[in-house]
Amino acid sequence: MLRISPAVWLTLPTLILSILYVTKATYSNNYGVAATAGATSSMAFLVGFVAMTAAWEAARLRRGGIWDAPHTRSRLEITIIAVTPSILLGAVFLFGTVVAASVYGQAGMPEIRMVVVGFIAICAWSLVGFLAGLRLPMSVSLPSMLLAPFLWFAFVPALPVEWLRHLSGMYRDCCRIGADIAPAALLAGLIMNVTIIVVALYAIGAFRRRWSRIAATAMLVTGFIVSSAFAWSVGPIPEVARDQSALRCSTVSAVELCLWPEHDGPTQLFRPTLTALIGELARQELPIPGRWSEELAGSTSGDTLSLDLWKSDPDAIRWSIAQGLAPWPACSKIPNTSFSDIPIDVLRGWWFTAMGGSEAMLQENLGWLIAEPSAFGVPPIKELYRAVGAASVTSRVSWLERLTSLIAECQSPDDYSVQ
Repeated sequence: MLRISPAVWLTLPTLILSILYVTKATYSNNYGVAATAGATSSMAFLVGFVAMTAAWEAARLRRGGIWDAPHTRSRLEITIIAVTPSILLGAVFLFGTVVAASVYGQAGMPEIRMVVVGFIAICAWSLVGFLAGLRLPMSVSLPSMLLAPFLWFAFVPALPVEWLRHLSGMYRDCCRIGADIAPAALLAGLIMNVTIIVVALYAIGAFRRRWSRIAATAMLVTGFIVSSAFAWSVGPIPEVARDQSALRCSTVSAVELCLWPEHDGPTQLFRPTLTALIGELARQELPIPGRWSEELAGSTSGDTLSLDLWKSDPDAIRWSIAQGLAPWPACSKIPNTSFSDIPIDVLRGWWFTAMGGSEAMLQENLGWLIAEPSAFGVPPIKELYRAVGAASVTSRVSWLERLTSLIAECQSPDDYSVQ
């Protein structure tokens, strides 16, 4: 079986393709859950090979008269033997992409729960492909099985009903460093794929015909409803907040700095830069929150600055801090609110400049505002920043508090100049 199966010949090229795919993705630095989730996105392009090769095996057995001939083995045994090469193909590329993503993203151990659900999804599609090969002509079953998984894994997530994406077992939208995969999303994918496996085995004839077609259909519908109930409660992004007890906190210039272990391990990617930036802002006597933390939060609130650190280069860290120090106000989320984000951009640019951010990064994020400030009702940005930087500490703090207060109320200042 292994010697003649096309799954064997497709193993190496699909593994290379999957590894090349994951090297083009962006992952949260050193976070295994995010890397594994990103790796599962390759299923949209590669599970089709699993289903197609299983359909080929079934068509070969059917056309050769082997499937309907008398035999000592049960149909369940024959089915398992026939789809094993396809399942092995899927296992190779799934585990290969996960390992490649973990190495490429320096993410450590993969998230085994996602891998398990993904593998069960591969088993489900191998059986669906085998069923298609038994019931349809080869000219129909092979191309349809190559296309169907792509529609399930890639087209369904693009639908307006966003929670449907969690039924497949692919979790590409998870997870930020402060989040973990949602258990409800894992259960939704697990239940849906196990249901597909059982119903497919019945339709293949691997189970004794003690069920009616109505019972099989009812089971499929029930499995869909139950899995949908779990998926619907999750929302579009399958994540929940991580346990905050894992945060590593220390005091820097009277500021409590809390990072996740992935960002505060032996490599020390973020803490040295953050420590230097906190010290610089403290020396300038700027009003900064007393606690900086990577815990999952919508925006900076109270005396806590919510950090969202994706890249470890200093400029990217500076811009992440600037975004946290000048967040979107809650009132901007109210429907029909006519709020301009220009004051937020001006404030973010100032914080970035105060932290010693590069001209290139400033141009990348605010080049449009720097080039034509008058078109947006603001004075020349660089001159404004120089004036604020040269002002007294009291005037500078007053300017920052005035802009921050107006932004919190979804208002734009009439005068951006420092008093």
